[in-house]
Amino acid sequence: MKKVKVIDSMPSAGKTCWMLNHINDLDLETKVIYITPFIKETERVRDNCKRRRFKLPDAQKGKGSKQNHLKQLLENRENIASTHSLFSNIDDEVVELIRKGNYILVLDEVMDVISSLDIYKDSRISLSSESRERIAGEDMQILLKGGFITIDSDYKVIWNKDKEPLWLYRTLKNYIDREQVYFASNSYIFWVFPHEIFGNKIFKEIYIMTYQFDYQIQSAYFKFFNIPYEKFGVTKYRKDKRHKWEFNFVSYEKYLDYDFEKRKLMKGLINICDSERLNVVGTRNKLDNNKSELLSKSDYEQRTPEEIALIRRKSISYLGGHLGDKATTMMWTCFKQFKDEIKDSRFPDKHFVSLNARATNDYREKSGLIYLVNRFVNPFLNNLFAKRNIRIDQDAYALAEMLQWLFRSRIRNEEPINIYIPSSRMRNLLIKWLEGEY
Repeated sequence: MKKVKVIDSMPSAGKTCWMLNHINDLDLETKVIYITPFIKETERVRDNCKRRRFKLPDAQKGKGSKQNHLKQLLENRENIASTHSLFSNIDDEVVELIRKGNYILVLDEVMDVISSLDIYKDSRISLSSESRERIAGEDMQILLKGGFITIDSDYKVIWNKDKEPLWLYRTLKNYIDREQVYFASNSYIFWVFPHEIFGNKIFKEIYIMTYQFDYQIQSAYFKFFNIPYEKFGVTKYRKDKRHKWEFNFVSYEKYLDYDFEKRKLMKGLINICDSERLNVVGTRNKLDNNKSELLSKSDYEQRTPEEIALIRRKSISYLGGHLGDKATTMMWTCFKQFKDEIKDSRFPDKHFVSLNARATNDYREKSGLIYLVNRFVNPFLNNLFAKRNIRIDQDAYALAEMLQWLFRSRIRNEEPINIYIPSSRMRNLLIKWLEGEY
């Protein structure tokens, strides 16, 4: 089976530049589908590969549907640049058109190949996401007891053929029929991207560009579905500022030498706040027996409004004492559901950068970073992978996620940054990475 090529390089290594050059060098008969998180990045692909005449799916040209326009572009064998969001919703017709077109796939950053599933997508039920998840789990148990569905040994959900769904479960049944629904530990529903897309029969060749792929969810997903991959790297060099950058596609073993040298450089550019007074909100007292990891999502959920306010005050103190109150140079993050409780007039919403931000250059001038979380893999997801003896290293996963966020800042340009990471766990993971671990 042909292996997926993973270009596993630091965000500052220039893998996107190398890929755009590579696409320009391909024979014009070779067709490319380039998938990236943001529309702005699809425009960058189009503008940097003019000979290929990349087309971007447009709802107006598809009579109100980007998916319809995507199908038209595929029928015409156009080169296409689109977003993760649109690609995640491809149907069987799109898959068949891709197969016929003999395309190469370039995936800029990993996708959300597994996520929680809202089974009431078509309804007008107005509840919090937590309440919807709880009720959905209860309804799945009812469907299971009623003989509508069965669950196989890997948690995959199967709709029994002799049972017709109620209107509320039409979307759910459609996903189940495409083998995209898993019900883990009798309580949590996952949507899974169709793994056949990454097999040999759909795309001529597949590239994924990211950093520390082995520690991310898509790597575990590949192992779960026995999708083989091999890693490569891209290095970036130039003699001096008078010369252009040179981007080289190299073996992963050769890339690692480059990576460790870059980390030595980063160590001198990343100033991590070590103030005990500011870091107290993320540092466990040795006598504290609370099991929740400080600044994890569950810890936030257990904190009182006063305790959340303390996180905000410490962040504002860091802004004033370490960043000189220069909010315009700042980017910050926390769990999205607590954003409104953390933000402040001196700590504005407009500088909030989502935890899962990837593949964007919009914040490359930011030099003051505030990272108010402690990341962990969804425990139900770990239960799902454990069915096939696949384990996600919680620390390595948390580090990989944090590095993606950190590299949105100007450190990607090898310029100095200051960062406040009150979680002692996350802070120590970054220090270990700078020392050459992971």
